Amino acid sequence: IKQSAGTTANEDSNYTIMNKMKEEFLGEESPLLLSGPRPSLAQRATTPPVAAISTPDSPLFHMSSRRFEVSSTMNRLRSSMVGDTTSLLSSLPLESRQQTQETYDSESPADPSSLRRKHKPSHQSGWLAQALSQVPAVALIGMFHLMIGIPFGVSYFPLYWSSTGSSSNQEDEDTQGLGGSFPLPGKEALGIRMFLFSTIIGQIVFTQTSGFTNPIGLQMVENVPFCHELSAIVIRHQGHGTDALSTLIVMFGLASIVVGIVFYILGRMELGRIVYFFPTHVLIGCIGGIGVFIAKTGVEVTIDEGFTLSAIVDRFYLFRVVLAFEVVLRVLEQVTKDANGKAKYTLLSPIYFCLITPVFYATMALFRVPIAEAEQAGYFFPSLDESETSDQQSTTLWSSILADNHLFDMWTVVNFPTVSWAAIGDAVPTLVALTLFSLIHVPINIPAFALSTDTEADMNNELKAHGYSNIIAGLMGGLQNYLAYTQSVLYDKSGGTGKPSGFAVAIVTVLLFFVGPTIASYIPRCMAGTLLLHVGIDLFLEGVFDSFGKFDALEYCGIWLIVCVMTLYGMEAAMVAGVIAAVSTYAVQSVAYLSPIRGTMPATTLRSSKRSRDYRAQSILSSPTDGRSRILVVQLQGHLFFGNMAHFTSSMHSLMTKDTPNADPAPIVVIVDFSLVLGIDSSAAQAISKLKDAMLTKYQVEVCIFVTGSSEGFPTEFKLSDQLSSSPTTGSNLPGALEQVEEDAALTFSSVGVGVSKRDKFTGSHVYFSLDEALILAEDALISRKDPTLLSNADEMSMSTRFLSHYEASNDPHHDPALMEEEKEMFVHYLRNICPIHMAESDPEYLFSLFEREVYKQGDYVWKQHSASDSVKLLIFGMLIAELENEAGTTETISTGNTIGETGLVNNEPRMSSVRCLSREAIAYSMSRHVFETLIVEHPRIARYIDLICINYLQNRVLDPINRIFETRCLPI
Repeated sequence: IKQSAGTTANEDSNYTIMNKMKEEFLGEESPLLLSGPRPSLAQRATTPPVAAISTPDSPLFHMSSRRFEVSSTMNRLRSSMVGDTTSLLSSLPLESRQQTQETYDSESPADPSSLRRKHKPSHQSGWLAQALSQVPAVALIGMFHLMIGIPFGVSYFPLYWSSTGSSSNQEDEDTQGLGGSFPLPGKEALGIRMFLFSTIIGQIVFTQTSGFTNPIGLQMVENVPFCHELSAIVIRHQGHGTDALSTLIVMFGLASIVVGIVFYILGRMELGRIVYFFPTHVLIGCIGGIGVFIAKTGVEVTIDEGFTLSAIVDRFYLFRVVLAFEVVLRVLEQVTKDANGKAKYTLLSPIYFCLITPVFYATMALFRVPIAEAEQAGYFFPSLDESETSDQQSTTLWSSILADNHLFDMWTVVNFPTVSWAAIGDAVPTLVALTLFSLIHVPINIPAFALSTDTEADMNNELKAHGYSNIIAGLMGGLQNYLAYTQSVLYDKSGGTGKPSGFAVAIVTVLLFFVGPTIASYIPRCMAGTLLLHVGIDLFLEGVFDSFGKFDALEYCGIWLIVCVMTLYGMEAAMVAGVIAAVSTYAVQSVAYLSPIRGTMPATTLRSSKRSRDYRAQSILSSPTDGRSRILVVQLQGHLFFGNMAHFTSSMHSLMTKDTPNADPAPIVVIVDFSLVLGIDSSAAQAISKLKDAMLTKYQVEVCIFVTGSSEGFPTEFKLSDQLSSSPTTGSNLPGALEQVEEDAALTFSSVGVGVSKRDKFTGSHVYFSLDEALILAEDALISRKDPTLLSNADEMSMSTRFLSHYEASNDPHHDPALMEEEKEMFVHYLRNICPIHMAESDPEYLFSLFEREVYKQGDYVWKQHSASDSVKLLIFGMLIAELENEAGTTETISTGNTIGETGLVNNEPRMSSVRCLSREAIAYSMSRHVFETLIVEHPRIARYIDLICINYLQNRVLDPINRIFETRCLPI
């Protein structure tokens, strides 16, 4: 139950997190936030399913009723330059805006598991107009690729691996001797091209294979910390030369291949939901640690040195510009909030970041600072041709690009004979951590984009598409990529759709691959530094500050542990700390917060389904000293393992040794119900076996009954049924429900004695798979202690045995007068048993005259579900089975001596189930509705017997022990 509730809460969280992901740069009122306010859980429950992803049902992860949205922080890394798409859309040409409002019709795809939207073309405009309408969307995405690629592209290599000619200290004390010169000029240009190349591969693959008509691929910028970790490993093995860079590029490609293979396997095996089971607080800790890392990287990018106090002081003139921009932005965000604390202007942050560059140039012009002097002081990124002499420098943009000998360095630098496989071996833990961390993005982006665009998509198909894109990128030395939610929604709202438009985005990104790094040399460092610092601070605050009070103390300490470990020791150590935090949290919470005992109670108010007991047996069961109060029922729950077995056994011993004066008498029968137990480890199974021995010997319990709750036995590999059962017939060979019913039906025609009780059946330990069966045995045990002859039910048994022998010996059993007389005798006997009040001597016989005899063969239907309730029937011989047609496998057997149909007859409601003959033959006596209504008018006193039988039947249904497993209002007040 707890897992099911956690699942709903966590998948509800998986939906809401996408809205919080954009709050910083999109604002809470932006239509980009899943196209409107978050619907309620009930509203989302009625939303048509979106394959494996539209059940905003899934944890993200299992938590308590307090939730924390994970991806609100993650998306800041990829949506920081995007604002309110409605405002952006309003600035587009009219035809483009009209294009986005056109209707999308569903199109049956080749793959029925992936439904795509089809853009409805305009009949007035030709293909040229449609192509031109895509231009604004394509241009917009190209601009955002460049603006995001610059700050993150320059961050892929650590600052202590300095560019040629950089002023960075090569042996900063915090680099542990890793500082050195980068082997190629233009380190930042190489990083930007790596970003753009991975984005190009993702765009091409997603356009071709994704179930969406407008996907936008993007390099997975969240993995920057892993890039630094891999760089440090390579430098330790090979130093700072081209051999080290060659090994690093191979590592990047290998990491992408591994990520792609994992994505593909998950999609191929339809295991997309496995990624929902990462502990939330571990991810929050990782996100907070990434925030510290991104902020630290922002400072390093700004000052062009390692993060040390002396470096910050020495080059504070660079950092103060970023600090000033950051403070101004924070102030603007605060003063522009409305009364509810929400941002009024959703475009504030993206416009602010776009204005940093022109404001910086305007400030230099105002103070007449030459650009060459600013470049020399470090305010700009170094140009691509910084290693060339001035007479070799090209005078135009295109000529400088064509003259660049380092355009394809990410491939030409790779030399497989020089690759250090020892370094790759040392990097395996980091690669594993990178792979696990990469898995969390797709289950966030794909469902959100599907909901935002009202498109059905197959999560497993999208996982395979991510597998293809990452494998292809990895084979070419590229970084990891994914389908970017923010850019995809922006592209969709701007009118972008279709494969031609998607490939056009890829072509524009290819052009940026050539010109982007050159353009980056004209962008001031303060723009990238401000963006990184702003995002890093927000990540840290949301990971650590905003999560305060939303986790319990142990989980919150785990968050801080991961943040501190990641800051001091890196991503690899942080992932190890995350595993430790997750395991320790699970173990402690399992022991501290979930008692294995759900509840204990005497069986005073419990009733088994064996309702036709003799009044003398009923008086014994109602006795306060020897009746049902001497049956102790213990209901277990959850997972039983070594951690909570000490609590369980001590609680059971306390129940057995009540020494208070007013304590209940010691139990004669103990029923331990495992129906709500999810799993049992071997240590717990052995402890339960020892507890059984203690109850039988030390505490003198006469009968121990263990209820598995399933015909498959206990949820453990340990052979617990064999250990707990004194009888092999009730032990490990538990029959399935239907098989047992059919076996009982066959025994109806067996001449073997019907249920002769043995004394040893009511001692020792037994295993049953239902609580009702356990209660029947417990009641029989109590009756047997006082008067064993009551269990033999000699009159009824002799009557049934005599009728069976006569029935099989008769040549015409359906017209034999002697058999007809025996059937009348059995009718009267059964009718008296099921009637809750004493009947006058002649009343049962008069009722018999109103019933008509009916015979059914095996498989015959007595009635079908939803048919009219036109009769009540008393089963004299054989066995019937009731089936619910709308519920798979829901059946119930009707044995001899029971009535059926009385509720529908009295209430005049349609049949609620279908009833057919299960035994070889069945004999029932039936009274029609017409006869019943006549009886009400002519003999209301006798007709009242039918009403009382109906009331008694409904009471027994309400008091059925299965209703008591859960806390239902099943006892009358």
